Amino acid sequence: MSARVQRDPDVLQRRAADPAASVWVAASAGTGKTKVLTDRVLALLLAGNEPARILCLTFTKAAAAEMAIRVGDRLSAWVTMSDTDLRKELTGLIGGDADVDQLDRARQLFARVLDAPGGMRIETIHAFCQSLLRRFPLEAGIPPHFQVMEERSTAEAMERAVGHVLDRARDGRPKVLGEALDTVTQLVGESGFIELIGMLADERERVTAVRAAGDAQFEMRLRAFLGLQPRETADSIVRQACKDDAFAGDALKRAARILGQSGSPTDAEVSRAIGRWLGRVGGRVHGFDAYCEAFFTRNGGRRARLATKAALALDPSIAAVLDTELERLEAVRTRRDAARLVASTAALLRLAGSVLDVYAADKAARVLLDFDDLVLKAKNLLRRPGVAPWVLFKLDGGIDHILIDEAQDTNPDQWEVVAALAEEFFVGEGARDRLRTVFAVGDPKQSIFSFQRADPAKFVAMQAHFRARVEAAQQDWRPLTLELSFRSVAAVLRTVDAVFADPRAAAGVAIAGDVIRHEAHRLGAGVVELWPPVGPEPGEPPTPWDAPLSQARLKLPRARLAEAIAATVKRWIDTGARLESSGRPIHAGDILVLVRRRNPFVGALVRALKERDVPVAGVDIVGHPQLAGRGRTLV
Repeated sequence: MSARVQRDPDVLQRRAADPAASVWVAASAGTGKTKVLTDRVLALLLAGNEPARILCLTFTKAAAAEMAIRVGDRLSAWVTMSDTDLRKELTGLIGGDADVDQLDRARQLFARVLDAPGGMRIETIHAFCQSLLRRFPLEAGIPPHFQVMEERSTAEAMERAVGHVLDRARDGRPKVLGEALDTVTQLVGESGFIELIGMLADERERVTAVRAAGDAQFEMRLRAFLGLQPRETADSIVRQACKDDAFAGDALKRAARILGQSGSPTDAEVSRAIGRWLGRVGGRVHGFDAYCEAFFTRNGGRRARLATKAALALDPSIAAVLDTELERLEAVRTRRDAARLVASTAALLRLAGSVLDVYAADKAARVLLDFDDLVLKAKNLLRRPGVAPWVLFKLDGGIDHILIDEAQDTNPDQWEVVAALAEEFFVGEGARDRLRTVFAVGDPKQSIFSFQRADPAKFVAMQAHFRARVEAAQQDWRPLTLELSFRSVAAVLRTVDAVFADPRAAAGVAIAGDVIRHEAHRLGAGVVELWPPVGPEPGEPPTPWDAPLSQARLKLPRARLAEAIAATVKRWIDTGARLESSGRPIHAGDILVLVRRRNPFVGALVRALKERDVPVAGVDIVGHPQLAGRGRTLV
């Protein structure tokens, strides 16, 4: 990715908004992503593009509404601006002097947007897919009168499907379903099972694909892939490994005897383990794991040394005997683990597949689609042989510019929809007839939790995908990086950069080896204080007869931290500490406390602030736009 050209933020933002180029923007938090997106829409309109031919895909309904409001406000303001003010604004947008024609066009844009069929196409990816399916329902193979499920209805329908399948499994209808439930319940509890079902539901297309030939066929394919025989199980593998002809019994007995003569406690322990296992012919299967402990560590790795120098001095040949047995046991354990993997995977897939079948039947009976269905069916429509070319031809005349907001949260299926929509942008007549562009803005660092199956690596892969097509069409391709933060101060940003300068910290955040770097646009002082970790307060544990009112609340680390923060805030207010950015004393409303999640610490902090008569708004103010950058932030 390209480095930042200069400190002036308008330079890169104008390059990103240039309607003549396809642009891929990696923008850190607080660098003006929404402004860049808004500016690009305005620049496209100002360049003469029809509002209906611009498609802006956002991640949430709130983001779509925010974008629409910003564009509408700017366009409506242009109508009544003086020539001087409007020329100044357009110059800031396009980077050059605006002529009379551009001024006239700018004042007409508000009316043109209002008159456009359907208005500006600023919508979520799910809303776009829904409109696409409404337009081509028969081609997509769905009823034209389908309805979309809300998240609550989706959760309730999935819960009913899970309950139905579990009831059948408990009753043994069919038997294989009951056996699958027995296998899965040995590995996960109810909550874990529900979570696994949800994860598989998100991957329903892949689940359907692997189950296409039947659950039994999938299990056979998995067995073959892992090198297992058709009826081989974890128990049969261990039983076979415990038979007399599966190992060198006489050599192991002699090795055990030599180890017992060395005088080393370690050798003696290994000697006893080998002797017990060899002597218990009927109990070898039951004692297999205990026997393996003589050869492997608790973490499953090989022991560095199976015999001491004293034992090897008595008979060096036992080293080869012990190494051979270790190799054999490792192979047995690996094969057993593979058999367990097959059994658990097949059982989970059988249960999950049954749940998804019931869930799909429920939706079909009520002519419903959930949000994931919208994306999957739209993707399949745009890739369907014999149908997709005609659909794309019809769409090709309606979309010239695609903009993707929060691109780091776009999952692989959604990216396929976007890629299909832009399939003809840069080839054949689609590239020759008129200029068409793709624009994406996002921050892969914010996608580390893979929200809704988003893959930050996909952001980089799609950048390469579109770059190849744009450059092949000999059009302008611009990868840009926005590092100039408008949200924070230099001290905070330097601290963040210093933390992620360590490759071990950056490995989980940085994508494709990028260096994490920020630069502050705001001038002024900033301080980062690193407080020592708060541990438990030493003291005697409460006795059973202590009254609840006498519990030592401050001994809990979260309560002690809450008390320390509340005391600091109180001191700032009482001593008249200055808020340098505003040149006045700090007020309670200037302070924002950021937490990673709403855990008991939040309640302890609110209570501690109230006890000190510090006004506190509660826990629902996080992200309030009017509070951003106003005062001090405690992290």
